[in-house]
Amino acid sequence: MPIASSLLDKPRLVKKLRDFHSYVIKNDGKVGTKTRGIDLNFNNACNLRCKYCFTNSPKGDHVKEYLDTSVIANLADQADELGYFEFDLQGGELLLMADKLFETLEAIKPERFYLYLTTNGYYLDEKMAKKLAKYKVSRVSVSIDSMDEKTHDEIRGRKESWRRAMEGLKHVQKAGMDPYLNITVGHYNAFDPNFKMLLDYSKQQNYKTLLNVAVPAGMWQKMSEIVCDEKDRIHIQKLRKEYKNLVRNLWNPFDKNNEKILGCTTVNRLYITPLGDVLVCPYVHIKIGNILEKPLKEIVDFGFSIKYFKNHSDLCLAGEDTEFIKKFMTREGQTIFNPSKAEDIFKKDDFIKN
Repeated sequence: MPIASSLLDKPRLVKKLRDFHSYVIKNDGKVGTKTRGIDLNFNNACNLRCKYCFTNSPKGDHVKEYLDTSVIANLADQADELGYFEFDLQGGELLLMADKLFETLEAIKPERFYLYLTTNGYYLDEKMAKKLAKYKVSRVSVSIDSMDEKTHDEIRGRKESWRRAMEGLKHVQKAGMDPYLNITVGHYNAFDPNFKMLLDYSKQQNYKTLLNVAVPAGMWQKMSEIVCDEKDRIHIQKLRKEYKNLVRNLWNPFDKNNEKILGCTTVNRLYITPLGDVLVCPYVHIKIGNILEKPLKEIVDFGFSIKYFKNHSDLCLAGEDTEFIKKFMTREGQTIFNPSKAEDIFKKDDFIKN
């Protein structure tokens, strides 16, 4: 497994990456129960009002809470021990609290992780990009909704958001970090020419393009019409072959033919809220524990005792598996701050017996 030269100063990370690669190869290209990433909602405050926000930030949900630095440090230690090699800091908009962010980066000890940030890019100027690189951030992901400035700004609820995001990606690249252009695709835009324009632009700029499928959660809860259908999925798979810089967490990153499916990464990639609740992923708002109450390993083991999360799925449970969505993602008021408890939502037959 080739390792990017930018990661060679992180020997602990390299070891975990190689362990992950070996596991996937031995497991027929599937993720199985191998740990991968921590998605940490650093703080839910945000400067934008995105129409599809999965954290309900535009509604003002829990915008003042954040985890203590010592709690995050302990979480990172436990994650490292369990082999988690990716650490994604999200919001809200985490650059709103820059001082607190850099304290958090130090607490995580970036040399152990492929550490990255997901941001709307509004505050991502050249100075900020250079400082993030200094703190050994490996990648910065910036969400772009359209190549049309007016359309993007309308979706985001603030003027100048498109221009600043586009400039932010350039600052990331110049600072030596991996620039990722994030795109959300659903049934409403899978065949939209503007979607293809975004893919072309990202490729031309030598960015990576991270594809996220639209999910009926947060501001879009119960909007089943946004979910990709089979025709959309076939189309996206064809684009995977055309654009070598196009990635999804669902896809096998080691497959040179760009065909194999790693599998849905619920529990493999945990989502942790500012209240310490551990959800099986950012978009499936089902709670399997709280890091303030239980060790991470105990929480992970419990998560993998549920058949939907342990068994392989070629589909993203939150954004493609309509049966799962209908059954477990439609409870009134279900959000990242009011998640369904796994113990309540699943029946006895949903748990795997040891």
